Amino acid sequence: MVLFFTNCQKILHPEDISIGKIQNYNQLVSATNGLYGALANAISDNNFYTPNLKGDDLTAGNSGNSDYDSYYIQNANCFHATNYSFYSASYNWASFYSAIVSANNILKQYNLALLKDKLTKQALGEIYLIRAYCYFRLTRVYGQIPIIKNIDISYTSTKATYTEMYSFIENDLKLAMGLLPVNNSSARIPYITVHRGTAKAILAELYLNWGGYPIKDISKYGLAAKEAGESIDSASYFGFGLLNDFANVWDSSHIMNSESVFSVYFAKLANLSINVSVSHIPYSGLNCLGLLQTSANSPNMALFYFTSEVNFFNNYPPGYRKEITFFKTIYVPNNGGGTKTGYLHIDKVSTCNRIEYRKFYYQCNEDKNASTTNVCWLEGIPRVYIFRFAQTMLTYAEGIARSGQPDAKAYDCINQIRRRAHQLDLNSPSAFDLSPGLSPSAFADSVVQERACELSGEPEGRWFDLVRLEMVEDLPKIRNPKEGGPPSVFDKSVYFSPIPATDTILNPNMEK
Repeated sequence: MVLFFTNCQKILHPEDISIGKIQNYNQLVSATNGLYGALANAISDNNFYTPNLKGDDLTAGNSGNSDYDSYYIQNANCFHATNYSFYSASYNWASFYSAIVSANNILKQYNLALLKDKLTKQALGEIYLIRAYCYFRLTRVYGQIPIIKNIDISYTSTKATYTEMYSFIENDLKLAMGLLPVNNSSARIPYITVHRGTAKAILAELYLNWGGYPIKDISKYGLAAKEAGESIDSASYFGFGLLNDFANVWDSSHIMNSESVFSVYFAKLANLSINVSVSHIPYSGLNCLGLLQTSANSPNMALFYFTSEVNFFNNYPPGYRKEITFFKTIYVPNNGGGTKTGYLHIDKVSTCNRIEYRKFYYQCNEDKNASTTNVCWLEGIPRVYIFRFAQTMLTYAEGIARSGQPDAKAYDCINQIRRRAHQLDLNSPSAFDLSPGLSPSAFADSVVQERACELSGEPEGRWFDLVRLEMVEDLPKIRNPKEGGPPSVFDKSVYFSPIPATDTILNPNMEK
């Protein structure tokens, strides 16, 4: 079901993702909300994160028998996977293509050339954007994939070239940009559903990836800088902005905020007592706020997806952002075996001890007098960021450096993020600012490292940067060799996951 609130009255709509005829705007809204539900179900699947586990910011290890509280640190069980098929993310293939077919079902019922109704056009803009994101995710996970424009089953579909795929996504995003409401406050459900600024920011991410592997069309870096730069210049208009405090990006009092460019909201949000943090939203809470409810109340993501690779944690720059990103204080209970009882502060971990990502736990009680040590819950996650405004700022900085010379705005973008990482004023120069006058390559390298820290553990972060920059081969020098886990080798054979055998058997063209 899809749940949203209108005039404080709860209304339920079935997820209309069938092939039935859409006859009026209310049915279109129901179908559109159903598509958000399909996207949320894909993201809530454990396998959504499995490609990211091949990077260096996450680990595939998990320990069920630990002296430490399992919600803070995983201890000692190094993970040496032998069944790498699990990490191929095969199940997510079907989830995202299901969402694409649902989008196609809606779009095939409208002729944009003849369409006059503004609200209908805006809803179709949402459909185009969601379809674009689904394809964007799929092609970066699986490489060459088929473009499906209809709802018919075909066992003869062929894979598109990378350029054809990226061009198709580009066209969908440009169509969306011309159809969508102009900003956050005018979105169909303000600060929940997508708008023109969302499409522009995602288009910048598309161009940044287009400039890297596998296409390596370096002319796209300038376009990435253009789209991201316009998003930054119009941030106040779109309703975007960098939050002053990195903790506010993740705490339960700021579930909806100006840093969200594209997020998926889950039904658990309706059960939380939250004050909306963006001052110009005319709500003091969530009683009248539009929410999308899917069959997934919150992401069903396995605990070990949110543990840091040991070297990544040890090499992460110290400071405020590190304190917010990871649990640094852990509770060691008395297990009857002589283990020290109390709280310990961790500066470094060794071997395969793993620190949990703190920033993903929205509901957390770290009170040392708590009756239970299991005080943090992934089940409380009400929202998953897909893209944040901080990423848009870093995309501009990298795009401008790779297409020319970094300018004052590029320095300001990365320096604001670095200042926030140390709980400093965003607009005042600091000791943590990048040195001026860096070469374009040195500046771009600094941006890539900043992306690694800022976006660590997030679904559109580190792994896809490693692929587009052909850095997967460097992982043996970066990751702790005792970590094990995927991938089994470090070369271009693991850049993309295999298409599921269920599809290649039915359609041999998927193997070509």
